[in-house]
Amino acid sequence: MNSSTSRFLSRSLAAWALMLSAPSLAASPAKAYRQEEVVAGSPFQGVHGLALDGKGHLLAGNLMGQTVHSVDLSSGKVSTLVGPPLGGADDVAVGPDGSIYWTGYFTGQLMRRTPDGKTRVIAKDLPGLNSLAFRRDGRFYVTQLGRGDALWEVDPNGRTPPRKVLSQHGFLNGFQFGPDDRLYGPLLLKQQIARIDVDTGTIEVVAEGFGIPTAVNFDSSRENLYVVDAARGELVRVRVATGAKEVVAKLASGLDNLEVGPDDQVYVSNMVDNDIRVFNPADGSVRTLVEGRLSVPAGLAVAPDDPDERLYVADVHALRQVGGRDGMMTQTTRVLSTRMTFPMNVSLGTKHVVLSSGYLGNIQVLDKATGEVLRTIPNTNGIQGALELPDGTLLVAEASTGRLVRVDTAEPAGTTVLTEGLEGPVGLVADTEATEPGVYVTEVRSGRVTRVRLADGARRTVAKGLKAPEGIARHPDGGLIVAEVGRKRLVRIDPATGRLTVIASGLRIGLPESAGMPPGHIPTGVAVGNSGTIYLSSDVESALYRFVPAQGDARP
Repeated sequence: MNSSTSRFLSRSLAAWALMLSAPSLAASPAKAYRQEEVVAGSPFQGVHGLALDGKGHLLAGNLMGQTVHSVDLSSGKVSTLVGPPLGGADDVAVGPDGSIYWTGYFTGQLMRRTPDGKTRVIAKDLPGLNSLAFRRDGRFYVTQLGRGDALWEVDPNGRTPPRKVLSQHGFLNGFQFGPDDRLYGPLLLKQQIARIDVDTGTIEVVAEGFGIPTAVNFDSSRENLYVVDAARGELVRVRVATGAKEVVAKLASGLDNLEVGPDDQVYVSNMVDNDIRVFNPADGSVRTLVEGRLSVPAGLAVAPDDPDERLYVADVHALRQVGGRDGMMTQTTRVLSTRMTFPMNVSLGTKHVVLSSGYLGNIQVLDKATGEVLRTIPNTNGIQGALELPDGTLLVAEASTGRLVRVDTAEPAGTTVLTEGLEGPVGLVADTEATEPGVYVTEVRSGRVTRVRLADGARRTVAKGLKAPEGIARHPDGGLIVAEVGRKRLVRIDPATGRLTVIASGLRIGLPESAGMPPGHIPTGVAVGNSGTIYLSSDVESALYRFVPAQGDARP
């Protein structure tokens, strides 16, 4: 045997050994699928804080997408000013020197971008950092909300530590300084608009009786405040001197922020509808500047017996039902105006819809027929996938702890650890009809798909060598369909052999993970209809796609 033949055999044996030890890397030829758009995308993943830059553009914060955008006021064209991961903006403001400031709700960081394009952190360790505003004398204030409850004065240059002004004030949100140098803003927990003296800490009520007021802004007269009410979907004008209120526009629930231009045009953001609308006080008209259909599409589910393949979409700011065949939205349950809380994963039982949210840290069980929230179960362990088992108990993936836990049907809910030691469990799909019932789970950190036996928590590796697998679903033929986010592709895995087939690659999926969020962050959802059509959510594009098997080749 010559040396070249020896080297060839050596390489061949090494390749076979690799394939046997990591079967998920042995990709078989892909079957033919046709990629189609179900719901068109949007430039935002839920639009939040707004600020005019004085140059014909509206700056817009995109918290989930981790970006700060610039919107051309004449054309509505959206461009990215600061991309992920630095741009996770809940609110945005323009300083006296033209610097742009924004708040990182999850990161707890206050960011500054100078006019020459340099970006840096000027304050940190403030979880829940939310709204911000400058006073006329250049003093700068920010607030914590949800993950904190405090008002801080901050050095705009970041040279001195922040100074706490108030704490436990009732969740002060989008605020602005008035002509009297008092700070005006909503207190969410009290349904009030308040006036605050930042030097003395004195708080006075200006107006009350709102649903969930989220932001205020003065008009050009400085005598009236515009208020957005997220729960009622109203734009309200408040006479500051008397507190008298007038609803000037009925919009939709989910309103987040607003900005009033020098011409008194009112720009309003809606995080549920992922759009920006403009109210003209001269004639009461409302026009759309930027529109979207989905907000932050994440987890997906479809009932296996539904011939129309209606999709349940955990859209973070809403739970939507979308026709898999026609893309029509037939129902939307919105956050803030209902008891539902920011769904990131969704699964279907016989009678229930199960939602989970790493954003607010809970699981919710909804009546499938009515949409009523039946149970809300707190869990702050970075929850991702959640399933209802045949006996009514829930199985929950805790991505931060690496555990699968059972949640019983009692109130208050008790939990039992089924297994632990998983590395970032994200997606769950049941295999309860097998001789030994189990569940398949994707591990975003280890790159494995693992089967866990429900009887005793025993684990078996189905596939390894994947890169950041997230969403998972069962194909009608028993195969596992997985969103391999790290390689931007959709794959099929044979659960018996681990053999991998690439269905589609080069996909626009996988926003960067954000500090303060669990592994998997916004999960990429996968669902499969009985026809063999595969559905996939795109967090990067805020879109929904389907992969239709070629004629005569309905199953991979």
